[in-house]
Amino acid sequence: MQTTPKYSNWLGAALYNGLQKLSVPIFGVVSTMLLAHEGLTKSEMGVWSLFLVFTSFIELIRQALVKTSLIKFVNHAGEEDQKNVLSAAFFLNSAITVILILILIIAGQYFARALSAPELGSMLYIFIAGMILLIPFSHFEWIMYGKSDFRGLFWIYFIRQGLNLLLIIGYLFFRNQVPLDILVLFYNCAILAGTIVGYRWASKHLLKVFVLKKEWLKLLWNFGKYVFGTGVSSLVLSNAAQIMLSPMLGSTTYTASQGIANRVINLADIPSQVLGDILYPKSSKQENAQNKGIIKYYYEKTVGAALCINIPVVLFMAIFPKFIVLVLGGKQYLDAAPYLQLISITGIFLTFLKYYGIITDSSGRPKLNFFTTTLIAIINVILTYLCILKFGFLGAAYAYIITHIIGFGITQVLLNKMFDINFINCFKYAIGFYPELTRLILHKLKRK
Repeated sequence: MQTTPKYSNWLGAALYNGLQKLSVPIFGVVSTMLLAHEGLTKSEMGVWSLFLVFTSFIELIRQALVKTSLIKFVNHAGEEDQKNVLSAAFFLNSAITVILILILIIAGQYFARALSAPELGSMLYIFIAGMILLIPFSHFEWIMYGKSDFRGLFWIYFIRQGLNLLLIIGYLFFRNQVPLDILVLFYNCAILAGTIVGYRWASKHLLKVFVLKKEWLKLLWNFGKYVFGTGVSSLVLSNAAQIMLSPMLGSTTYTASQGIANRVINLADIPSQVLGDILYPKSSKQENAQNKGIIKYYYEKTVGAALCINIPVVLFMAIFPKFIVLVLGGKQYLDAAPYLQLISITGIFLTFLKYYGIITDSSGRPKLNFFTTTLIAIINVILTYLCILKFGFLGAAYAYIITHIIGFGITQVLLNKMFDINFINCFKYAIGFYPELTRLILHKLKRK
């Protein structure tokens, strides 16, 4: 009788979720290469980076308020309450999107002036159509996350990102440059395609009834409001420098260079994203959420699994930053190489911080996650401002490193106190994962 290695239950989910998480930054990197080498000037590239920061803010605000709540309560609620959870989630999703659209209509031009990026205003107005499309797109996406349907998630993101890239390639085939407004139209078209594919995959999970109950709306909102605050703080932590560089240094070219470095760092974060999307539904289950031993095991094991892939990637970035920047952006972006080399180490700390948020949220402590993440974000904003004043462009990297070291210390003390988690065990698991992965692959080959 054959035994199944302990990781095999996660293999199928990890494979498709990994492909989905990998496809997004890979398509992003390829499109960045095309735009940086040929499609946009360096100044325009900075404006495009700022636009992507705004879309990240918008998507994360909506996800923070709805996605985590939907996943948690879909896994907690009985079959009879599934329609209540999904209806409340769709209503919140729509209401939040409408509010964000109104903010963009009123303040879009103000954001453009404040960030020294005049083209940004019209780009945000065009993106309003994309925001409307994101309502059904994200509803389908979040349902599939809640049901751990990672195969469907892979396809909706593959189509969305792939179409966007194909449109850019097709336009550059006939023209030398891509206008920024056209890029936003491509972005919107890709969301539409992803929505159509998303419906095809999510339809089996849709109950196709709308029953809005006040108590479920309140439950999702009360849980999501702290996750929302945490999400905003996380975005501030990740993008403070990108937002502050152009107004403080007077040019979007600095934002362009930093955007190149961020694209690379996003690749290092893929293992954490892949395993995090699998970990959250599992640790949210009612029988696991309050079991300290299971939470400790999940955290240390999952961080270790992510680190075993993450560490070699971080080392490559630290050793070959010039090569990476030359391939990705060309000689005009070489000022990003020392920046990338400096912040590469944060790829390790990001793994620990990401899973701290997942474990605290899934174990019913979103308020704690909100306060700690907000504190770290405030530290980052202050340090970024002071370091840019003192050291210029590289000051943003110094601030980012210091902030992540402080954040790592704070969160590990809290995790040790709550769940007896020891970060040293994560590195032990990382080392032990290599022979485990080898046995798993050999087991699968033997079965075939």
